[in-house]
Amino acid sequence: MISVDEAFRHYESEISPLPIVEMPLSEALGRVLAEDVHAQTDLPPFPQSAMDGYALRAEDTKSANPEQPARLRLAGEIPAGKLSSIPILKSGESMRIFTGGYVPQGSDAILRQEDAQVEKDWLLVRNALPAGTNLRERGEEISKGESLATAGVRLQPGHLAAFAIAGVERVQIHREPRIAVLTTGDEVVPPGKLLEPGEVYDSNTPLITNWLRTCSYTRISAVHLPDDLKGTEKAMRDALASSDLLVTAGGVSVGERDFVMGAAKEAGVREIFWKVRQRPGKPLFFGMHGKVPLLGLPGNPGSVFTCLVTHVRRVLDLLESASSWSPLLLKGRLSESLALSLEREWWVRCRVEISSEGEVWIIPLPHQSSHMITNLTECTALARLPEGEGTLARGSMISWTPCANSP
Repeated sequence: MISVDEAFRHYESEISPLPIVEMPLSEALGRVLAEDVHAQTDLPPFPQSAMDGYALRAEDTKSANPEQPARLRLAGEIPAGKLSSIPILKSGESMRIFTGGYVPQGSDAILRQEDAQVEKDWLLVRNALPAGTNLRERGEEISKGESLATAGVRLQPGHLAAFAIAGVERVQIHREPRIAVLTTGDEVVPPGKLLEPGEVYDSNTPLITNWLRTCSYTRISAVHLPDDLKGTEKAMRDALASSDLLVTAGGVSVGERDFVMGAAKEAGVREIFWKVRQRPGKPLFFGMHGKVPLLGLPGNPGSVFTCLVTHVRRVLDLLESASSWSPLLLKGRLSESLALSLEREWWVRCRVEISSEGEVWIIPLPHQSSHMITNLTECTALARLPEGEGTLARGSMISWTPCANSP
């Protein structure tokens, strides 16, 4: 039996990134950049007005005051949008302009609309305007060729918006993994069926597939299998041949009807480890079939959830060559005392609260047994408690990781 950190190191040494493909921005949400992205234009791409008002020359207003306003002839109007030619502003003139409009050549200040007084064809300016007032200079945010994001970043909506406004149309990413999910158990039936004695409803299939979807994975196939060695082996061979990651749930313990590891061996899977010193999720299995990882999760749904947030997320980050690997561990204070587990780390399902003083408090939820998952309706974090003797007191600083999945 190995430690959690040893399991993570095995993933790092065994898993190779998926191939690089080019993809339009509309399909890249949640994917990981394979190459740096650079701006294809200055931002802003031209001098812009920062608000609705009037473009003018600051020099023409230097002597303006409330008693003797500067009088500037209105020479035109500049809407936001495509222009047939760039307007030119002469000395003694002004032009009506709207937010985002192209500042005319010769203008170096914008009088905002609220401060403007117009008399027929004349603009009256009652205070001097410094050069640069209410202007957005070309390239003030970023210049063409500057870096927007580096390889290894998992793309969020903000990345894609920044790429789009900077003229980037397509990006190089690591291909989205094809994920096969096999759940097992004769006792497991779909919700809606009348339960017979000994049967339970399937929670692992919706838990795994929907968790993957919240992480922006869409290429998912899911099959439920009865407890049968030959059938499990065939399904496993088919899944390994058509996927980049195989995740199973159930059938990895020591029972006479736990067939996943036997089927994996018959299907040519090379075992890397079985059993991790963690609670819940001890009988976790990891193997490789060529370049395809197989993660065999225990069948209890609490264990499944814990392994998704910690181990499956780490494997997916490695498949996509993410520069930041999950689980991301943060610090917070434990809200109540908890006894440590002597020989295993404990992933405790919790919720997070932030005090009025800004302190992060980690609040353990009831029903922590591995077969219980109704607390997932409140769970926003997993606390990572070290193995050992004794008790952690209230207020102890502990490590925790968010359960929410951002792309």
